[in-house]
Amino acid sequence: MVRRPVRYLLCNFAPKRTPTMKHCIARILFAGMILFPAGASAQQSHNGPKLGAGIGTQVIGSFFGWSGQPKVGPIVGWSFEAPMTEQVSLLIEPMYIGKGSVTVNPQLKTRSSIAMNYLEMPLMVKVSTSPDPQGLFLTGGLMYGYFLHGKVKNFRDGTLESSYDFTPAGTQKRGQFSAGIGLGHEKGHWMYELRAQSSITLFDPLIRSRYLVYSFQVAWRFGDTESW
Repeated sequence: MVRRPVRYLLCNFAPKRTPTMKHCIARILFAGMILFPAGASAQQSHNGPKLGAGIGTQVIGSFFGWSGQPKVGPIVGWSFEAPMTEQVSLLIEPMYIGKGSVTVNPQLKTRSSIAMNYLEMPLMVKVSTSPDPQGLFLTGGLMYGYFLHGKVKNFRDGTLESSYDFTPAGTQKRGQFSAGIGLGHEKGHWMYELRAQSSITLFDPLIRSRYLVYSFQVAWRFGDTESW
């Protein structure tokens, strides 16, 4: 029997580290890179800033359902587009996105607003409806969201009663995956898209709530459009 030093045994049985946000994003980017076909390098990729606004709500159980009042949130990010074929490309779009929900009780004349702020990494497949990259397109894919912080505001008779910020404590879960679909149009340097997304994983197995966001997003891409 070979005797190994204590240091080796301790390292061998050390608990595994929980993946951080950086590790998750790196894995998503790596997955996107290996999906590119060999011919993608012959076509020019392009990128640029993206801005938008969304209306969100919190639903119980249903997927892409709607309940409650809409909560408006900002979208600020960057859009990277890597062509895979003449009509198919991959969108990698790191962004800051605001989600949340609003609950109103007419009998008690109360309104509660919950804002949830995320760093999100969408990985979307973009399919143009014609060989010409300009024009109508469809998108679909997954996105990983990392919850940063939130804010709750409670009103009664239109008057703010209480307000407080919150963040996950200790080992509380921060990551959440969502699925999204979109319909858009591109013309020149501009790309416009209507997108719907709903979370598919839960923060808590006992609380079956999902965050749903419908958004309008606009991107402006650098480069010569004739070479796209």
